[in-house]
Amino acid sequence: MLGVIAAFFVGIVVGGVVNQLGSDLPGRGRPTLPHCPYCGRERPWWQWLGLLAYLLGQPECAACGAPIKMRRPLVEIGLGLTYGYLWVTFGPSGELVFYGLYSAIFALVLITDLERRLILNAVTYPAILLGLIGSFFVPRVTWWSALIGGGIGLVFFFLAAVIGRAAFGAGALGGGDVKLAAFIGIITGFPMVIEAIVLTILIGAVVSLVLLITGVRGLQDHIPYGPFLVAGAVVTLLWGYPIAAWLLS
Repeated sequence: MLGVIAAFFVGIVVGGVVNQLGSDLPGRGRPTLPHCPYCGRERPWWQWLGLLAYLLGQPECAACGAPIKMRRPLVEIGLGLTYGYLWVTFGPSGELVFYGLYSAIFALVLITDLERRLILNAVTYPAILLGLIGSFFVPRVTWWSALIGGGIGLVFFFLAAVIGRAAFGAGALGGGDVKLAAFIGIITGFPMVIEAIVLTILIGAVVSLVLLITGVRGLQDHIPYGPFLVAGAVVTLLWGYPIAAWLLS
């Protein structure tokens, strides 16, 4: 129980770091201490975590009164729950460490893609290197399966991006999505990268259809694809083998 609680609080702190990176990196700036994006004033330490600021009843800048985005406590709580789940699932292990790092990367991708329509090289390139290192420590993924998986993810989504751009013009899959797919292929490995791709396509199709039917998005509106890639990867990493066994049984 203590391990789960500790993992939860570690996830909250990591969420605070991810939140700040999600604000700093899209501007191509260096990471900074938490500050108000409106007036630039550095936040006091008790506002470094959005969750703590909201719990203390002061979720706004003391200088200009601008609110702290609800995104901050949500990301912190989300990563806290994720880290707690990873502890319960894997315990103290290499999987716990690397899956925790992968989770932080996915959270950062979601922030920048949903808010800025950006999946940054500053995130995907180190992530790819991390995934290759992880292949030596995470069970069920070997260095060669990681390389094959990364190649499949890269080639498949590169071709999808080329075809999508030719068919629908700018706004289809971008280079950031292709690099993210390579990272996902590396960490899922071969053959599980196939499942990750299929799940990504299915989730993307279902969600896009719902958004179109409900009128939230139109046919000409951009729908970020990064969240679908992340969703397919997460499902594959955590439950991919049971799903594959069920489908093949």
